[in-house]
Amino acid sequence: MIREVFEDVASEDALNFPVVRETLSASKAVFGVKSAQYRRYGVVGLKAGGYFPGNAARGDANHQSFVILLDQETGKPRAIVGGNLLTRLRTAASAALSIDTLARCDAKTLAVVGAGAQAETHIRAALLARDFDKILLWNRSKDRAAMLASQWTGSVPIKVTRSAEEAVRNADVVITLTGSTQAIVMAEWVKPGCHLTCMGADTIGKQEVDIELVRKARVVTDSVAQATSIGECQAAFRARRIGREDIAVLGDVLRGLVPGRRSETEVTLFDGTGVAAQDIAMAALVAERASGLA
Repeated sequence: MIREVFEDVASEDALNFPVVRETLSASKAVFGVKSAQYRRYGVVGLKAGGYFPGNAARGDANHQSFVILLDQETGKPRAIVGGNLLTRLRTAASAALSIDTLARCDAKTLAVVGAGAQAETHIRAALLARDFDKILLWNRSKDRAAMLASQWTGSVPIKVTRSAEEAVRNADVVITLTGSTQAIVMAEWVKPGCHLTCMGADTIGKQEVDIELVRKARVVTDSVAQATSIGECQAAFRARRIGREDIAVLGDVLRGLVPGRRSETEVTLFDGTGVAAQDIAMAALVAERASGLA
């Protein structure tokens, strides 16, 4: 399904609208709305929610969201679907699709930078894209990384590294999953032929990798507009180190209209900003299956 979504977005069968993304002054929460029209499903819809940092102390997830689906002809509501699980699954599926499309076929070592709520799902999805035999994990909180590694039940063991540099230098594929506002992955750490899937930057001011790495890499994204405004490319774009013309769209790569990886030594980077069409498609599938059970 996620591959179909990327292709539909690239062909404009699914239309993503401008993102609303704001910080709430009182709580420092981040609230956002992503919306889209998806002709295949006959709906328009939106996902609303965001990051509410006080929730953990209340025993709840910091990320909260829901999806509303409306009939595209009448505007009448079709469904309201919880967005937390949908977001986690569609984000991991998108990351895995980028790995399957752009990473070298002989990639064996996966590095994950960040051990938050998305990490385990991303690792499991990545293992479906490549036959990794080693997983390296780094997180600012060593305890959080150790907990994920100790609770991991997959067939490939997770090794917690002492630094992000140690993880990245030894990796064929790197997934970044942090909320960082300054680069924590440097260009000189990345070996030739590596693929990076950068999933953390989704708000103005966020940045996980340094500008030089973005400039040197073959950059592919889900949305050029979002990549240059709220995604991993935003810092390099503002600094005029890359232009919109330097960024390919994953849907066009999947459709064979533009190249993805162009050599075995090229560094590729997927800027996964998360588009509303993904959420709309997932919610439409859930609603369809739920109605079949009624």
